[in-house]
Amino acid sequence: MLCSAILSRIRKKLNDPNATAWTDNSDLIPALNEALQALISYRPDAASFTTMMLLVAGTRQTLPSDGVRLLKVIRNRGQSGLSDAGRAIRKADMLVQDALIPDWHETTGQTVVDEYFYDSITPKDFYVYPPAPVSPIIGIDISYVRVLPTITADTDAFPVDDYFASAIQEWMLYLLWGGDDKQNQNYADARSHLSTFFQLLQIKASSDGAVNPKSKG
Repeated sequence: MLCSAILSRIRKKLNDPNATAWTDNSDLIPALNEALQALISYRPDAASFTTMMLLVAGTRQTLPSDGVRLLKVIRNRGQSGLSDAGRAIRKADMLVQDALIPDWHETTGQTVVDEYFYDSITPKDFYVYPPAPVSPIIGIDISYVRVLPTITADTDAFPVDDYFASAIQEWMLYLLWGGDDKQNQNYADARSHLSTFFQLLQIKASSDGAVNPKSKG
């Protein structure tokens, strides 16, 4: 689906199907980009991507350059990431690991990863145990949140699954009707669209005050 489909629906909701009042996309496209960022803040899985990743030697690993945050380490993929029958990798508690094996970062590297450790404070980094060896290079499957492309034209592809299109539209309408400006005559309509956004994503709004998706973890 192209972004033009979303913008067309928005214009109909704004009672402007012929682009009479909203004559160009200078307001609509920024609203679309902001809606996408709000979506990812509340539902990071909307931008999830699963891929094979080759490990660097040692315990500390970093997501690919387009990564925002790790979602899950899934399984081993063997030497050079060529195996399709690797052992599952479980998530573990680093504090427990530190207490039980204080020198675990210095353990001699092995070719199978048993555990991984992740802290959202450093969302692009995670640790594996046993440490990955220098040679051979081994691979694992991971799932992570990718950076969404910035929409610049209505001919751009809609960058998330079509399932989220309705929620995106509701956030856009929330913004275009004035957002959290209580002095705006359309404030009630804006808040109604915001409420529908949360309902569609099955998320409970934390308060009736201003919403700032950038504050989400």
